[in-house]
Order: sequence, then structure tokens, then C-alpha cells
Amino acid sequence: MKKQAVAQTKKFDELGILVVMIALFVFLAVASPFFLKVENIQNLLLQSVFVMLVGFGMTFVLTIGGIDLSVGSILGYSGAVTGMIIAAGGNIFLGILAGLGTGAAFGILNGLLITQLKIAPFLVTFAMSSVVRGILLLSTTNGAVSGFAVPEFTYLAQGYIAGLPIPVFITIIVFVILLFLFRFTSFGRNVTAIGSNREVAFLSGVSCDKVTVGVYMLSGLLAALSGILLAARLTAVQSEMGGGYEMDAIAAAVIGGTSMAGGKGSIVGAIIGAVILGMISNGLDLLSVNQFYRQIIVGAIIIIAVALERFTSRKAQRV
Repeated sequence: MKKQAVAQTKKFDELGILVVMIALFVFLAVASPFFLKVENIQNLLLQSVFVMLVGFGMTFVLTIGGIDLSVGSILGYSGAVTGMIIAAGGNIFLGILAGLGTGAAFGILNGLLITQLKIAPFLVTFAMSSVVRGILLLSTTNGAVSGFAVPEFTYLAQGYIAGLPIPVFITIIVFVILLFLFRFTSFGRNVTAIGSNREVAFLSGVSCDKVTVGVYMLSGLLAALSGILLAARLTAVQSEMGGGYEMDAIAAAVIGGTSMAGGKGSIVGAIIGAVILGMISNGLDLLSVNQFYRQIIVGAIIIIAVALERFTSRKAQRV
């Protein structure tokens, strides 16, 4: 009975956020004559995918019962690593590989500190965010990382495939892989099991520490991928690049129905959440409203989404 109630709650969450996204889309289409233009829709999708990639990783992290506040800094520094290698005359593939490896390494370090030293994820990732941001600041002491805008690299973020920006195309591929990983593999099932009840999962034979390290590695890897694509789009890496992405990623995941208490997540929901955030930002620009209001809106959305999730969860448990 409870399982049926929880399943119904998840369906309600996904349907609810889809309705919100459609309603926001219709509102912006009516409010601005520029919203439905092809160029604007492409720009909206492009704005959304950078948050979306980080949001995918955050979905895994929140589902397992953790949190990752270091993703914004990892995003920025991984993009810088790739840029520095290419600017120094290195191979583009090597630069991308180094950037991805940097993100994965910081993610693994997060996971090891959490599992081996038993430090709370909030504290570990908050401290790691400061460490990585400090390294990025040192790397940009003499100015932004630049000089890597070679056509082969910038094409990754500025080119198109079948009318879709390449970052959107890449994100679709990543989404399919992660959806399969989350729903149809033992790794995905273990992530949900650990988030629901870590002790029960451990007694059932799940290697909780290994899965946790794997989740944080995945989060770092996806943040790095987003950072590399963003660097290719901006053609320079400033010291503040990636700042605030941790909040956007949390918001995208939570709006999409992922529980901050663990045990429930939705990769599909993370897409909808990221698109909603993208539409809010895009809409504020089109309506000439100060982007500072976006921070207020995102914070309010997180509070409301968490409150609604807690309410529906308690209601489902009483059934």
C-alpha cells in the first residue's frame, strides 16, 4: 500500500512540474513576442544544458542522501585545466581528458573523505568548494585563462548538429546513459536503496562506501563536462566561472522531484527543472527584469519544493 502511494506521489511530482513548465512556457510566449523565435529557443536550450549536466550529478548525490556544494568550483577549474592545456599547445583531446579527469578526481576525493573519515557531506563539499575555487583564483592571478579558442574546440559549444546546438546533442546522449544507469542497473538501484535506508542497504550486501564514492565521482565528472563545454562557449575562463551552479543544480534536481532527504530521484525531472530555471532566466531578460530577482526566485523555489516534498512524503507514509 505504501509503495503504491509513493509511486503515485512520484507520478504526481513529475506531472506537476511538467504542468508548471508548460504554464511558464505559455506565459512567456504571450508576454514576449521574441520568446518563440527559433534563435531564442536555441539560446534557452543552450542556457539550460550547462545546469542540466550538473543537475544530473546532483540528482544522484541527493538520492543517495548526500549533497555536493563543490560542483560550481569543480566546473570552473576543470574548464580552466582544459583551456590551459590547449592554450599551451597541447592536444585538444588530451585537454578535454585532463579536464574530465580533474573533475572525477575531486569527486573521488569528496567521496573518500565522506566515507573514510565519516565527515558530513555538507562540510566536506563546502570545504572542497573553497579549496578548488582557491586553486582557480591562483590559476587566474594574471587574468582569465584564454588563448584556447581554436576552431576544433569552440565548435563543441558553438556548432550545430541537425539544427541542435552540440551541447544539447551531447546532453541528450548523457541523459540516455544516465537514465539507463539510474533505472536499470544495480548501481542505480543501490543509490536509491542507500538513500532510503543506509543500514538496511548495507545488511543487504550493498557496498555503501564504494557506491557513495562512485556517485561523487560521477557528480564531479558531470560538473567537469559542463565546465569544458562552457569554456568552449565563452572562450575564456574567469575566476568566478561556475559560481552559483551548485544552487542551480540543487534547484533543478529538487524541482524535478528529487528528495533532499534521499531515497527518491528523477533524471527526467532534472531536465524539466533545469529548463524551468532556464525559462525564468530567459524570461527575465526578455521582460527587462533585473537578473538579481532570479536568485530570489531560485531560493524561494527550493524552499517551496522541499516543503511540498516533505508534505507529500508524510501523506504517502500515512496511507
